[in-house]
Amino acid sequence: MINFIPVLTFILAALFGMEVFDIRRLQGIAKVSGVVLCLAGILTMAFCKGPHLKSFNHHHLLGQGDSHSDQARSHSHIKWVLGTFLMTIAASALSLWMVLQGPVLKAYPSKLLFTTLQCLFSTVQSFFVALAFERDFSRWKLGLDINLISVAYGSIIGIGVSYYLQSWTIEKRGPVFLAMFMPLTLAITMILSSFLLGEQVTLGSVLGGSLMVGGLYSVLWGKSKEHVDI
Repeated sequence: MINFIPVLTFILAALFGMEVFDIRRLQGIAKVSGVVLCLAGILTMAFCKGPHLKSFNHHHLLGQGDSHSDQARSHSHIKWVLGTFLMTIAASALSLWMVLQGPVLKAYPSKLLFTTLQCLFSTVQSFFVALAFERDFSRWKLGLDINLISVAYGSIIGIGVSYYLQSWTIEKRGPVFLAMFMPLTLAITMILSSFLLGEQVTLGSVLGGSLMVGGLYSVLWGKSKEHVDI
């Protein structure tokens, strides 16, 4: 569902008049073709698993991930309807927020303060959600281990810095330009999970990821040509 965000963002941006394309020109054809390729990659990953590919690295830095994979597979069908519904809402909300950031940043151009407000309200909301699901405060404690590193990296880089860069990118090039880079996250995640965690990658995932990356560069090429014409 996260990989569907570029397609949904393109549709919303077109409906709001923030993304213009002319199918009579090569640039417009490239942008539409890129979105179609991205959608084809999503469907390929969802419905075409294929054989597992052999990992080139047999000495994983963070240990074997087979036990975790087996456990995840055994619970993969539990509450999948609710999970799919919530992921659909999350992907739709994120796509809509990317599109709405364009007019918000025009009226409120201070990106640093804008990012600070985002993080502040997200922290407050996340606190109450976490409080509702986890009442044992002993599990909230962080020690000097990998958990502290993960939280620090996720909060500083994954949220603070990335939110600021997202706002900067949307202000400069628009929401579709930002959303189309999300397939790269998938490709990088597959590579790192294979080398660091020992997770098996399927042929369908590689083919789907390749289609989405191809769609990414097709859209970027079309937007770059439009930018040059302007």
